[in-house]
Amino acid sequence: MKSFLLIVLSLLCFDSAIAQKKSRKDFFGGPKDYRNLSNKGLTYSFGTTYTFADTSSLYIDTRTIYKFQPKGKFGLFAEIGTVSFNLKKPKFKWGNLVKYTDWGIGFNLYGGSENTTVYNSVAKTENQVSFGSFYLGNLTARLTFHHTWYIPKTSILIDNGLGINLDYRIFKNSSFDKTDQELEALKITTQKFSGQLFAQLHYNLGIGLKLKRGSYIIPTMQLPIFGMYEWNKGSARTNWFSSEYLPVIFKLKFIYLFEKRSQGGCENFGSEEDRKRNEEYMQNK
Repeated sequence: MKSFLLIVLSLLCFDSAIAQKKSRKDFFGGPKDYRNLSNKGLTYSFGTTYTFADTSSLYIDTRTIYKFQPKGKFGLFAEIGTVSFNLKKPKFKWGNLVKYTDWGIGFNLYGGSENTTVYNSVAKTENQVSFGSFYLGNLTARLTFHHTWYIPKTSILIDNGLGINLDYRIFKNSSFDKTDQELEALKITTQKFSGQLFAQLHYNLGIGLKLKRGSYIIPTMQLPIFGMYEWNKGSARTNWFSSEYLPVIFKLKFIYLFEKRSQGGCENFGSEEDRKRNEEYMQNK
């Protein structure tokens, strides 16, 4: 009996010693995050592009109709930049309209193709006339203002953004199987090509997840909604051949907030009200 008690006591002591060596992470999934985070950070995105387009027609006379049938292509997108969260006291009962602002520089590649057919309304025949294909690569700079809100009792957020982007074409790969003289003989005079530089307003819609304090992942769609330059009656579409293409970006965006550098000694948070508001905001980020 004494031997049994001795063994039990030894096991309890051993288990207690092991438990003392274990970190809080082993029992509770990790210590509480006490990092002193800044309201500024790094953001980067990557993803794909796709061009949307509609079929259009050109009536030469009562019996000859040209049909321009564009198709979209998948492309590439990558971007890096910075983000700044708004720490100001809300001016509206539902909170600040702009929750955070981000900007970035990157590269996008998008393309499309166009098949042209001619339809004879008398003979009721349709034949291919021409085919063209293209890819355009652009350096892009973007500034976007975001409003976010969380789905109650979850870490899922809805991200709406409105901003401006400036793109400059640095790459073009375009081919067409008809010359200008051949198009003129066919009476096709509708070809138009967008310029090398353009500016647009865009809308962002994202559904994101807060990974931990200061870290987010947000799948996002970026849609051009208004063309400012070069002016084309406000259209945000790209003209190429005889069709118009709308390039849409589908990206995966990551946000990481910086950790504040220790200045040594006690940190100054301003007034007591400023300190409490800062602590509440940082714990909820």
